[in-house]
Amino acid sequence: MPLQYENLDPTTRRHALAELDQDLASGDFHASERLRPTAIAEYRRYLHEAVRYYDDRWLEEHASDLLVDFEHRRTRSGGQTTAKLPDMAARMLAEGDFNRYYMRGLARRAIEEGRQSVEVYRARLSMEPRTESAQLEGARLRADDVLRYLRGEPATDSSVTALGRVNSGLSIRLV
Repeated sequence: MPLQYENLDPTTRRHALAELDQDLASGDFHASERLRPTAIAEYRRYLHEAVRYYDDRWLEEHASDLLVDFEHRRTRSGGQTTAKLPDMAARMLAEGDFNRYYMRGLARRAIEEGRQSVEVYRARLSMEPRTESAQLEGARLRADDVLRYLRGEPATDSSVTALGRVNSGLSIRLV
C-alpha cells in the first residue's frame, strides 16, 4: 500500500520534480546499492515518472525487476555474508525515494508560499511505530531545515533527522 501523501498535487509535484532534476543534473542523486548497476538509468526514469504522474506503489511495481538478487551484509562479529534481498526491498526503495522527493518538494513549496513550517504525520498505518517516529508525529518543523537536511546538509534541529529514514512511514504536510 502506498504512503498517503496529503499534499500530492500538481504544485507539489512540480517542486519535487525540480528537486529530483537538480540532483540528477548535479550528480547528487544517490542510487541504492540494491539496484543492478546496469539498471540505474532506468530506475531514474521510473522515479521521474512516478514523481511526475504516479506514486511510490507505481514505482515499486516498475522497480522490482531492477534489483539485485543478493546483497552483502555485516555479521554481528564484524565479518560479511551474502544474503538474499528481502521481499519488501522494492517497496522500501520506492517508498523511501519517492517520499524523500515528495518531502523536499513540499518543503520547497512551503518556503515559496511563505509558510514557516510543515507538520510531520504518519503516512502509513503502523501497528507498532518506532518510539522516535511516534514522538515526532504532529511536530511542526521549519520548512527550510527540512529541505536542507533532505538535500544532505547537517540538521540544525535534531527532530528533522528522523525524516527520510527507511521504513519510518512518516512524511510531512502543509500547515
